[in-house]
Amino acid sequence: MDFPEDGERELILRTATRMFAALGYDGTSIEQIGAAAGVGTPTLTTHFPSKRKLYLAVMEQASRLLKAATVAWAEELRDAPPGGKEPALHRFIDAYIDVCAEHPEIPQLWGHRWLSDASDIADLEVRNAQQLTQLVVDSIATVSKPADADALFSTYAMIWCVQGFALSGVLDGTGQRRGIEDERALRRFRAHMHQMLGRAFDLPTASPERPGPPAGMV
Repeated sequence: MDFPEDGERELILRTATRMFAALGYDGTSIEQIGAAAGVGTPTLTTHFPSKRKLYLAVMEQASRLLKAATVAWAEELRDAPPGGKEPALHRFIDAYIDVCAEHPEIPQLWGHRWLSDASDIADLEVRNAQQLTQLVVDSIATVSKPADADALFSTYAMIWCVQGFALSGVLDGTGQRRGIEDERALRRFRAHMHQMLGRAFDLPTASPERPGPPAGMV
């Protein structure tokens, strides 16, 4: 995960991100994070007074990263004219796959959460997921409604597929696990997602060339 600047606080945040992604919130202690970061617990709690506050900072950073990578594409899909819906959908799919491939800590963090990690933090989704999720649902609705498909469950089907592949990959014919870090497996998965969602919404299924960002997106 990218951080805006170096320094002790950023080192702690990077280390906590790595450990929460690997072990989950419930399986990680402040002492473990401090030891891995090479700082004492008193120093760590100067920056983050509790494990809860540190975890919330990690999830907020993950949320910002996900939004930066996908919001412009979701808005493009939402606002595209009928003739532009199909390529806009493909661009959004690619953007979501790309951010999960480039930042595997995002699906790892949310994978733990889906298994009831940090269950004492009841408002985590409201803080870090609901706004973006609703934007995506609204955008998907513009292609799902004409096909009489459910926008909410279509959105979550995409999320579950992409994050599930990022977390565990697939077994090939020899029993070897091929994940999102495997370029060939990633190409096949990407093509499959384009085909699956294109067919679900009665759109052409050919994946277009991947273009530059939409107008106004840097």
